[in-house]
Amino acid sequence: QTRELQESVMAVRAQPVKSVFSRMPRLVRELAQALGKEARLVLSGEATEVDKTVIEELADPLTHMIRNSMDHGLETPADRCAAGKPAAGTIHLGAEQRSGRILITVSDDGRGINRERVLEKARARGIVAGDAVPSNEDIDQMIFAPGFSTAAAVSDVSGRGVGMDVVKRKIQDLGGRISISSMPGQGTRFTLMLPLTLAVLDGMIVRVGQERYIIPISAIVESLRPRAGDIRVLPGGATVMQMRGTCLPLVFLCHRFGIADARTDPGEALVIVVETEDGGATGVVVDDLIGQQQVVIKSLETNYRRVDGVAGATILGNGLVALILDVDALKELSDNGAGTGRSSLLLESSEVH
Repeated sequence: QTRELQESVMAVRAQPVKSVFSRMPRLVRELAQALGKEARLVLSGEATEVDKTVIEELADPLTHMIRNSMDHGLETPADRCAAGKPAAGTIHLGAEQRSGRILITVSDDGRGINRERVLEKARARGIVAGDAVPSNEDIDQMIFAPGFSTAAAVSDVSGRGVGMDVVKRKIQDLGGRISISSMPGQGTRFTLMLPLTLAVLDGMIVRVGQERYIIPISAIVESLRPRAGDIRVLPGGATVMQMRGTCLPLVFLCHRFGIADARTDPGEALVIVVETEDGGATGVVVDDLIGQQQVVIKSLETNYRRVDGVAGATILGNGLVALILDVDALKELSDNGAGTGRSSLLLESSEVH
């Protein structure tokens, strides 16, 4: 029945991504002329169907990423020829369905990310300590920092006052993830993973005290009950769990949401291992698993102030409201035990309808 529900919703709301992809060839032509560059845009998967609301919200992020590739990614014809590349650069925009989600890629065969420049800017802004030596992957992720740019001045082409942090937030607001990979001299690829529909979500219901929360099934890797000796508290106050030779950072929902009647001893609780957008893993500590259920997503925008870690809500079969968790935002939260009270999350649960 749950699969029939999703199929019924998609039958009404689905549209091919061609409606937004078709706007990009003209954009590339205009930018190539303005920048004195040669470029061709290759499209694939234009018939891939996705929720019409997702399509409507994709136009701005995709436009910005195309602009970014044209301005910062692709070299001039002279530079490309000097590097042994064809004079005309290539940008690929593709879409496909994968595991009940839509995968969109924006890639170019340009110069790749200038990591030295990114790191220099990041240190100047205090994003990383002066003596820190981050990995290439960590440096690439820095372009998503709020307001981050390596440009000396805002560009009319790719800047327009909008950074990649805005793109990331837009994708997250759609319940999706964005990742980046880059090779110097070879190009950069952005990968967007988005839900096919914003109306229905495959979720796992978990219990924390008497409260119920929903964790997206797509983010769950495994669940396990830790042994007391596996839990460690680091000097900075963060709690981690030893798991197969690695340290897994833990987020306690009881602390974050101020749930007094939850289990506070990790040795007695259950850890849900979730994968975040950067490929890392985080352990979400809950009291128990209730079960898997496909739920209809409700917006809480008019009923509560934005709380990191909460993506939305749903109404369960018993009429109670359950919050849908944003696992990527949860990872970024420091779990210091000073959680947020529930009153700040739901002002009037009865208003959610």
